[in-house]
Amino acid sequence: MWTFRLLAAALAAAIGAAASAQTFGPPISGLCLLSRSGAIAASRAGQSMQAQLRQMQGALSGQLAQQRAAIDAQRRRLQSQQGSTAPIEYQRRQAALDQQAQVLEQQQNARFIAAQARGQQQIDGALNQALASVVTRQACSVVLERDGAYGWNNAMDITGAVTREMDGILGTVSLQ
Repeated sequence: MWTFRLLAAALAAAIGAAASAQTFGPPISGLCLLSRSGAIAASRAGQSMQAQLRQMQGALSGQLAQQRAAIDAQRRRLQSQQGSTAPIEYQRRQAALDQQAQVLEQQQNARFIAAQARGQQQIDGALNQALASVVTRQACSVVLERDGAYGWNNAMDITGAVTREMDGILGTVSLQ
């Protein structure tokens, strides 16, 4: 048990060390860094959207499975009638079932993408509002994407401040 705790502590320390950026020199006044994806992922709204999307994906997958099962049953009936159906009529019906299955999948994908876009629009609005507030408060002249930097001084990173500001603006998103 003690070995497991020691191993877990060492692993946590290694992960934490790898995740933190090396500090490079003194902070540059007016230069701020933001991890857009990090701010969104850490925000309550971002977490809310991800949870709702996972739930929606499960529900849509279940609905699609039921609808596909109905189409598969129609395919089996069609196959059982293949000997008594003209070949051209059989192919026409088979193509119609294939198209029906494809349309169902496209509709489910479109519903998911539309919900994701609605949620992302809300999050982007909150992020922009939060960023404007933090940029003004921190007197940032330039904001660069932190995820593209090799290293930085952590004093220039405004990701945490933007996340906290976002949480005050938008706690949850509505995908409907």
